[in-house]
Amino acid sequence: MQVQEGLSVSLYDSDFYGWTQDQAAALRRLANERPNVGAGIDWEHVAEEIENLSSDTLEKIEDLVAQIVAHLLRLEYCPDAASRNHWRGEVTAWRNTVRRWAKRSPAALKRLDIAELTEDAVAELRARYDDQPWVKELPAGSAYTITELLDRDWWPVNRTGLED
Repeated sequence: MQVQEGLSVSLYDSDFYGWTQDQAAALRRLANERPNVGAGIDWEHVAEEIENLSSDTLEKIEDLVAQIVAHLLRLEYCPDAASRNHWRGEVTAWRNTVRRWAKRSPAALKRLDIAELTEDAVAELRARYDDQPWVKELPAGSAYTITELLDRDWWPVNRTGLED
């Protein structure tokens, strides 16, 4: 249990990602310090499986954030007016999902590499739209902050003059 501002708060409830990391480390310490405790338990693999629970959460968040980045880049750079409402709808749904997961695992957000996720999104857009001139203008590094990526009211300005 973690004590926070006088209240007893379980890390499991407040930060699942952080809890999995702490529990895996605790299991490894226990196995090293008291090898006779829990004889027959494969401590290293149990710890690894608990860590994998957090990795799954992080991967899901990373996948959605990369999709959010890709759609925001489309909204910012692409001159296609017909698809804008669709892209905005998907970004809104993904933002909601990431925000819900982040409530359960706030430490996972701190682990995001926005520059790398932007690179992945740009690579996907370039592969998909390589014949479109707007793709050549896409940024090489981080295009947005995590605050912008998750802000329901923030949208990039379209560089071709389209308005919503």
